[in-house]
Amino acid sequence: MILLLFLVVSVRGWISVSIEDYGAVGDNSTDNTDAFRNAFGAVLAASGGEVRVPAGIFKTGPFNISSNVLFTVEGTVWGVGNASSFPHVATPPSYTSSFPSWRHHPFVWAIDATNVTIKGNGVLNGGGPYWWSSPEAHQDTRPHLLELHNVTGAEVTGITLHNSPFWTFRPIYCTDVWIHDMRIEETYGAGDNTDGIDIDSSQNVMVERNYISCGDDHVTVLAGAGASGLAFGIPSRNVTIRDNVLGEGMGMSIGSSVSGGVEDVVYQRNVMTEGRYVNASTYGRWGQGAHIKTRVDYGGYIRNIAYLDNYVISASTTGILVETDYQSSGKCDATTCTEIRDIVFRNMTVMILGNGGGNGVPGNIGCFKERPCVNFTFENIHVNTTAGWACRNLSSGTFSNISPPGLQQACDL
Repeated sequence: MILLLFLVVSVRGWISVSIEDYGAVGDNSTDNTDAFRNAFGAVLAASGGEVRVPAGIFKTGPFNISSNVLFTVEGTVWGVGNASSFPHVATPPSYTSSFPSWRHHPFVWAIDATNVTIKGNGVLNGGGPYWWSSPEAHQDTRPHLLELHNVTGAEVTGITLHNSPFWTFRPIYCTDVWIHDMRIEETYGAGDNTDGIDIDSSQNVMVERNYISCGDDHVTVLAGAGASGLAFGIPSRNVTIRDNVLGEGMGMSIGSSVSGGVEDVVYQRNVMTEGRYVNASTYGRWGQGAHIKTRVDYGGYIRNIAYLDNYVISASTTGILVETDYQSSGKCDATTCTEIRDIVFRNMTVMILGNGGGNGVPGNIGCFKERPCVNFTFENIHVNTTAGWACRNLSSGTFSNISPPGLQQACDL
């Protein structure tokens, strides 16, 4: 389904610099904001190059990455705990009707760029604890840890992302992005909405062989929210998420912000381990396996989505969940409800081990009455529970080799 073309571009004038060349000190204390910005400024002036972070803990405010840049991280880059160091920037245009008009500058931000690579064995630490205890602790103005904004041709590999104030990694308005062999490690329950990866109005994205443990969706695919998302109209398309190990978090998601449309997405061969054993009540303490969600007033579409060969251990709530009234109420009609069609769940095993010892709900398929879901396929689905399925407003589908039994009957098909 996905054809990802990643080009390495030869750039004249390429230079390689260390942040230490510009006075950075990795003592976990010095504010190195000027050193980071000057290093990236030098590379920008040369029309491309490498910026290196050696061993050490380098505190800094936010900084930008420009085109034709290789950012090599071997030490730790740690966000300073000071909101005034993170200037206000405009909310992306596909979110202005549903989010505040401004937000804090992302910690690491590649914007309006081409040919960007971030790699290494080091850590980008967003300094989340400062934000989680700040007056903005529950607000959508908190900075993302890493954001690729209108970037064409990006690779992110090797690094660890940790302690994000808000969403951890957001490619938005991007094309040709390869995210592989890296780690996202967020602390369960520490901060609100510390999603792993939010792929937003982007095309040709490959996410593979990563470890993701986070405080909300492991990965979700988005496309703007509400009236502004509908007007902006850039979908997410041609996205593959495969061969990842998923720790704590809220599962393999689509939505809820889908106003610009989400289509041609594959989740394949992911293993969701859902956290550590703490005691009988906290083994598998959060999360669905597969989660498709939208809101009553978001519109747009979700179509041609496939969950293939995924294995979910310890999901504490529901194996498969489709929500059309996610955190919303009211009504839409046949033209304004989100279109949801052509969804495949195949070869999926879910072991619900926590919060009930296998008595969780195998699946809840909840579609709009005003615009029923169309053409769902359920094949070789096995959930270790004796509870029944829930299903409403699915107009057509096929069902084969499902346990516990009863899904087709619940859907009245």
